[in-house]
This record gives sequence, structure tokens and C-alpha cells, in this order.
Amino acid sequence: MKAVILAANPSRRLSPFIEQRAKPMLRIAGRLILEYTLKALRQAGLREIMVVVNHEQESIRAHFGSGDHLNLNLDYIVQETPKGIGNALWTCLPWLDGEPFCLVYGDVLSNGNPFIPMLDAFSESGQDLALVTLPASSREFGNVYLDPEMRISKLVEKPVGSQANYVFAGMFILHQNIFSRLELNGQSMSRAFQDLIQDSVMKACLWEEGWIDIIYPWHILEANQLMMKSWKESRIDQSVELKGRVQIEGPVVIEAGVRIESGSVLKGPCYIGRDCYIGNNVLIRSYTALGPGSIVGYGCELKNSVVFGSSDIGRLSFLGDSVLGEKTQLGSGLTTVNHSPDYSPISCEIDGEMIQTSLTKLGAFIGDGATLGARHTLSPGSIIPVKKNIPDNITL
Repeated sequence: MKAVILAANPSRRLSPFIEQRAKPMLRIAGRLILEYTLKALRQAGLREIMVVVNHEQESIRAHFGSGDHLNLNLDYIVQETPKGIGNALWTCLPWLDGEPFCLVYGDVLSNGNPFIPMLDAFSESGQDLALVTLPASSREFGNVYLDPEMRISKLVEKPVGSQANYVFAGMFILHQNIFSRLELNGQSMSRAFQDLIQDSVMKACLWEEGWIDIIYPWHILEANQLMMKSWKESRIDQSVELKGRVQIEGPVVIEAGVRIESGSVLKGPCYIGRDCYIGNNVLIRSYTALGPGSIVGYGCELKNSVVFGSSDIGRLSFLGDSVLGEKTQLGSGLTTVNHSPDYSPISCEIDGEMIQTSLTKLGAFIGDGATLGARHTLSPGSIIPVKKNIPDNITL
């Protein structure tokens, strides 16, 4: 069976981390989203994979190439204009050879391998199949309802209210007749699914482990936690240099070429990428992922934060519940305030609209290539645009 991964959509709601990368190239717990997906497909026995690309496609092609290093056969096709999921899938029609195939949305992530139970369920029923799950909140997703035989009986695209219900998890096994339904419905994927559901030919495979669809910047932090929660043991490369007394607690992953100075404390689960430098007396707290080639200066504290890589965090800074893009530079003494005085839920301005995060702890989102001078204090939910240059905070 072949697989199609949809990776073309720029998804502006993820700004400031989408301007210079495709969404599946977000680094979560030390790996790219697309890497998790490809390895899960390979483990399930699917090796012929088409990736539909457009936005920042060069980085995907350069990193994954033909897929040889993953023992996969990768092909790429360009969705010339962003005309939706149905149109993206339509571009793959000639490649699929009339056989059933697996369809995967490129921005979903799970902490297990759902493709194995999906293939088992499809083998048993032979019907079109959708992975469904029960997220913490289903207001942002189309809700699906199941009959006693696990057939999908109804799809509500824009649910009203906060009642949780099953949702599509962005992974499907479909027959070729999905294309005739797309043609009849103007290449609208949702209407094609409605047709399948109306004809009672679409079954559900229930996924009860962790799952997330990364829509907003704070979902990067949630995804990072999701993947790290399953870590049970540490993995430290033999080349790692621990200079003097370094304290390590819980499961940590430290890649090759890392140097950690005396007095530093790492509390797992946490991840330190290749060729990072961590100065004296640094505290790396749980659910922090430090991308490759990053520098953390003396006396810093990092807590529940994701640093994509090649960044420099100045001495005596605090980075809490925050995300840093690549090649960012933070001056000394910078603080991300990660809660309001009364711990009320924090809102973020996304694409001109204030979005309620429902989180009482949230720091800053700093775009790729941004430079922030010394002694700045960032309010909860701050968003710093790509390549923004903010001078030192000089008072005298």
C-alpha cells in the first residue's frame, strides 16, 4: 500500500514559526514532525510515499531527499496553489495506480504508531477507514459520531458548544473511489467524506493514546510534552563532555558534541541537541528541548520550552513555557513572564485576532532570526516576529 502525506499548507496561525519552514518541519522533542510520521509508516510496512509540498518545500526535499536513509522511497509533487485538502490529494491520482492508499495530514502527531491498528482494521473490514480520537477539546475540529458497528454515522464540521466528542485524527485509508466523490463535490474533501458517511461505507479506528493537531504556537509546547512523557530512560552520547559536577535527574537525551559546564542541573524529561553548549550553573527543567548548535549562558533557567536550534541565550536569562525559532539571540538578563498576576488564562494575538489559549502559564514565541537585547521582560503570550531586532534595554 502507498501513502500520501499532505505537507503543502502554510498555516498562518502558527506564525512566527511558519514563515521560514513547512509545518511538518517543526522540531518536537528533538525530531521533525515529518520524521515521526515517516518512521511510523515504515514500521507499519508502508515504504512508497508521496509528499505533497508547496510552502518552503526546499527544506523538506533537502532534508529527506529520496528517503534512502530511512529505507523509504519518497516522491514529491507540488500543489501549485493552496486550494484545500481535496485538491492536494487530487494531484496524486496518477501516482496511486488505482489501489487503496493511506492518507496522512502532515501536521498531526501521536506518541505511538496508529498505522498498525489502522491497517489491521482495514484488512478486516475492507471499507474506507478514518482514525478517530477524543482530544481534550473538540471545538476546533469536525466532530464525528459512531454507530454500534464502528461506522461513522455523522460528521459535524463546525460544532457548537464545548462538549467533547470524537474527531478525525488526520489519518485515513481510502479506496480509489474517493476521487469520483471529490470530482462530484468540486474537490471538497469534507463533502466527499460526507458522501461516504451518508452511504455508511466509512468505518472508524479508535485511537486512545496521545494525539495532537498542531494549530497554534502553544501547541508546539503541548506536542513536546506529549512526546517526552513516554520517555523511560536516558540516552547520553559517549562524546558528551560533563565538566565538573553536573546533576542529571530523570530521563534525558543528550546528543553528540554537547558540552555542559560545572554546576548545571538537568531535570528530565529534557532533550539537548547535537553540539550544544551549556554554561555554568544552568538549570534545564522538565519538558525543555534544546535544538542543535544552541548556546545557553551562565546562570540561565529554561523550563518547559522548545528551542529549535542555533540560538544563543544570554547569561542570567529565564525562558519559561516559550518557543524560540532558529538562529535567535537573546541578550543577558532577559525574562519571559509566564503567568498573569492572578493566574488568569492567557490570550495571544494570532493573525489580528485575540485567541484564548485556556492556559494559565505561557511565555513568549520568538520568531526565527530575531535578536533581543539585554534586560528585556516579555509579557505572557508575547509574539516576536521573524528577524525582529530589539536593542538593549538601557535605562541610563
